[in-house]
Amino acid sequence: MLDVIKQLLDKDLVTEDTRAAIQEAWDQKLAEVKEEAKTEVREEFASRYEHDKSVMVEATDRLVNEALQKEIAEFVEDKKQLAAQRVMYKRGVKPHMETLQKFVTRQLAQEMAELQADRKSMAEQIKTLEGFVTSSLAKELNEFETDKRSVVETRVKLVKEAKEKFAEIRNAFIKKASKIVEQVVSENITKEMTQFKDDIKTARENNFGRKIFEAYTSEYLTSYLHETSEIRKLQKQLDETTKQVEENEKLLESEKIEKHKIESRHRRDKVLNEMLGPLSGDKKEVMGNLLETVQTDNLKTAFTKYLPHVMKDAKKASIISESRTEKTGDKTQANTQAKEQDADVLSIRKLAGIN
Repeated sequence: MLDVIKQLLDKDLVTEDTRAAIQEAWDQKLAEVKEEAKTEVREEFASRYEHDKSVMVEATDRLVNEALQKEIAEFVEDKKQLAAQRVMYKRGVKPHMETLQKFVTRQLAQEMAELQADRKSMAEQIKTLEGFVTSSLAKELNEFETDKRSVVETRVKLVKEAKEKFAEIRNAFIKKASKIVEQVVSENITKEMTQFKDDIKTARENNFGRKIFEAYTSEYLTSYLHETSEIRKLQKQLDETTKQVEENEKLLESEKIEKHKIESRHRRDKVLNEMLGPLSGDKKEVMGNLLETVQTDNLKTAFTKYLPHVMKDAKKASIISESRTEKTGDKTQANTQAKEQDADVLSIRKLAGIN
């Protein structure tokens, strides 16, 4: 139909305006027909969609209901089986639980008993270790105290023996050296006297020449160099004054140092005299030798440390000398002597100003 109309329009049977009008009316009618066809197709598809939708919903609802009923039935069956299995499990596990509880209780009691035994054993071991450490420490402290006392006693003994030996060596040295010194002094005095005579002669000659030179120099300075000589004299006096001031400062400093030494020595001698005053004889000499190398501030501490041992040595000597003449057999005599010794030490400390 379209081809026929198109052939008619292509021929020269109609005008251009008519052809345009026909073409426009054709296009308009064609658009209306297409729109009507689309509307009909849409309505048809909508009705088909609704029909298919209802069919699918019914089929899905039926399928879901069937599957849900099947699953519910299976779930109910599983629940019944689970309840039965729980009952069977409880019946089967109950004897095992009792056995397990008994085993755990027995093992726990055994472990607690072993723990108590270990604690008791550990406590005994600690107690034994404490006793061993205490006894060892006490033994070491006693040995240390004994060694300390023996060291002090040995030092006192060595000082005393060294003093005696030194006195013997000093006497022998004095005897031997006196002879040598006497001979050397005699020879040197003879030689020095001869040299002294020669020096006196030379000094007299030099003094005579110096007097002649000084007389000539003073005459020359007075005659020719009066002004320069005055300046030189002033300069010389200034130099001598400066030198004298420096010497005075050095002398003052040395006097201060010497004064400090004298004061320190005086203070040390005073402290030593106060402490050694109650002692007498060998005890005083031994104690003085022991305190020679001790600083002044530490004299009282060293005196307190050495005093019992010095007095002990002296008491030993007196006891030995007395034991040769008197034996009473009385046991209380030793205690009396020890008390007298302690009383002597205390009285000496009080007299020395040491509490």
